[in-house]
Amino acid sequence: MHMPNKTTILAIITLILAVVAGFMISATQEVERYSNDTEVVINSIKEPPPEPNRSIARAGARGNDGGFIEAFPPFALPNERIAVFKSDKDYRNFLTSLKDQNFKLLGASDRLRAIHFGFSPGAKLDGIDGAEVGYNFLVAIPAPPDASAQAGASGFGRNALSWLGVNEDNSQWGKGVTVAVLDSGVNSHLALDQQKGKVHQIELTELTADSQLGHGTAVASIVSGDHPLTPGVAPASDILSVRITNDSGSSDSFTLADGITQAVDAGAKVINISMGSYGDSNIVRSAVKYAQSNGVVIVASSGNSGLETVTYPAAYEGVIAVGAVEAKGEHLEFSNTGENLGITAPGYSVNAAWGEEQLTQFSGTSASAPFISGAIAATMTEKNLTATQAADLVLKNANDSGLPGTDDAYGTGILDLGRIMHSGTPGIYDAAIASQVLVSPTITSPLPQVLVTVQNRGTETLINSPLTINSPSGTQLINISSLAPGAIQTYPVSVLLPNNETQVTVSSSVQTTERDSNATNNNRSDGFVKQAP
Repeated sequence: MHMPNKTTILAIITLILAVVAGFMISATQEVERYSNDTEVVINSIKEPPPEPNRSIARAGARGNDGGFIEAFPPFALPNERIAVFKSDKDYRNFLTSLKDQNFKLLGASDRLRAIHFGFSPGAKLDGIDGAEVGYNFLVAIPAPPDASAQAGASGFGRNALSWLGVNEDNSQWGKGVTVAVLDSGVNSHLALDQQKGKVHQIELTELTADSQLGHGTAVASIVSGDHPLTPGVAPASDILSVRITNDSGSSDSFTLADGITQAVDAGAKVINISMGSYGDSNIVRSAVKYAQSNGVVIVASSGNSGLETVTYPAAYEGVIAVGAVEAKGEHLEFSNTGENLGITAPGYSVNAAWGEEQLTQFSGTSASAPFISGAIAATMTEKNLTATQAADLVLKNANDSGLPGTDDAYGTGILDLGRIMHSGTPGIYDAAIASQVLVSPTITSPLPQVLVTVQNRGTETLINSPLTINSPSGTQLINISSLAPGAIQTYPVSVLLPNNETQVTVSSSVQTTERDSNATNNNRSDGFVKQAP
């Protein structure tokens, strides 16, 4: 097999490092002082679309001088490895033998029996007994995605909580619950009322004196903000800020895993990670399992690259992967999708804290994840549940959207705090037109179809609910005989889409035999146009 020469491989490595550098860029601009009419949008740089790579084998080629030139998977940090050991004995033995093997100790985790080490190019990595050896991957804050949102996307501003169904005093939500924010660090900010000791710090990285801690501060304010312009979901919760990034907003697998274990050991019940990596790391997998074994729920952003894959750690089993929607409930095109996606939440122009006394409009799945973390903390206190039980209730009460049932774009649906908080209240009747989605023709259905989905968002079974669907082919009158709380029912409507891009409108309406608690979701109208091949 032809092997690339040294020049070619160096060019490839240089290209990958250049992409990494672009990925780490923090796109920010100067923000203004806090005021009622201040709205600052942070400019964006879209993430590059790397392909996930799970390889841990050492691949490469021999240069002209006979030296080994290693080919790294995308976003793997060169000349670094992480060894996770099965036994404490093997872990201790390797620690004591590092110098003899010409390895440099970069970090160690007794909790995970893991060693982060560096080595010189060409060093032999064979013979590490009792360990799974993997790469140390770049973990980064997703670049703000404002420019890549679809045309017509609507922002939330300071109205995200009311949009999510919070129409009551939530000032005590989350009291006594610690939410860890693994991020850039959290600044002292009036929106977080740090004078009451709400924010506690663990610093795993060193920053320069003028470093901007905006991203972590914004995330924390969505969880626990208590200012009218930046209202948080669980204002009474405590924030454990675990700083894992450097000045450029990047981190790595080992530091992320260390942050997870330290957050668990410090008493966090919910861990928010508004960061991601395209590398599957052995040590992060171990840290996630450690958290889960201690009853801690991890919530992570899915990524802002518009890819059909969820970033790590969001992609790991049991981690709640969060996607983003705009204020009309539409999936944002930059939000990564995939079968691992758990739920969606507001992620476009959300008011959030920034700096020390500033406000920004925060966009991306980084903003969506803390809504879920805050919702879990709030549900724990208001429903007297464990973190795991609260997370299950949050997912169970999501509003179905997009394709019927759990899907790659919305997960279980869109967060609805109103449904969660009233989930145990009897006598709530709420029929909703959840979605109207166009699907392509099939062998059994030669025409395109619009799938009209009805959901019961109340707490009582709906009996004999009339559904009316209007389309160019006529009016359908349907009786929904029975629909259990939380359940959905889908009705297909065949439509003929003209070739001249003429819009075809489908509208639907559902009623209840009892008084509907939320009549605003009883009707829906959508226009559909034939897509170009």
